[in-house]
Amino acid sequence: MKTADMKHVPQSIGDTILQKMVRVAYHAFNFVTGYDHADPPTSAIGYRLIILESVAGVPGMLGGMFRHFRSLRQLERDHGFIFTLLEEAENERMHLIVCMSFFEAGPFTRFIVQAGQVGLTPFLAGLYLIRPQLLHRFVGYLEETAVHTYTNIVQMTNSPGTKLHTAWKDTPAPQAAIDYWQLPADAMWVDCLKRMLADESHHRDVNHAMASMSADEMFGEANPFIHEHKADYEAGVRRYTEAVLKRALADLDLQRTHTPDVLATKK
Repeated sequence: MKTADMKHVPQSIGDTILQKMVRVAYHAFNFVTGYDHADPPTSAIGYRLIILESVAGVPGMLGGMFRHFRSLRQLERDHGFIFTLLEEAENERMHLIVCMSFFEAGPFTRFIVQAGQVGLTPFLAGLYLIRPQLLHRFVGYLEETAVHTYTNIVQMTNSPGTKLHTAWKDTPAPQAAIDYWQLPADAMWVDCLKRMLADESHHRDVNHAMASMSADEMFGEANPFIHEHKADYEAGVRRYTEAVLKRALADLDLQRTHTPDVLATKK
């Protein structure tokens, strides 16, 4: 939450237009969903997160797809960027899965999600075809609003007297969230919100960084975020190894013979 107020300052006319588009959409979204920043109701949060995460899962998949096709056409390496973009799309989709295990989406919400995907996909694809950096800048601004929203939701949930605190202060985390983020078994819903906030902050920084790269940096140099994927892989291997060893030790203990009798004596 310490980085919630970090905003990218537009460096070009294109940046300014994209930033204003996102901000207009943000305020319109607030009005449509009945989101009150001072004390939002749980109903507004449900609509908001479902729609937000369904939209946020589109750009990473599009960017990864375009880079994949480019790599095939050019007969050259991608230098690791595809994995970062697909990981972002998968992460946003898991946010949606977690939200769907907590909220219910009615017919109207499902219609908005489907219409948003149909309308947003060609727009984002157009941005990428014009200039890939435009897509990433747009996503960076979009993630700024997501960080702002999640920060406010976490603060309200932790603030006694608010609607969110009353509704969610003792609410446990969904099992899907515990499994995905490797949370403790007694994790609470607010812990899930904090993890989603951290994810959105990371997506914001990655997309703004990619938007600031030159064409040579984006397509001719190594992905500067690849070390994060290596660290995640190594952490996963460690967790799996620890789990296997614990099961092996537990099985070994079950096979031991426990008896107070002396099994052998010296002669």
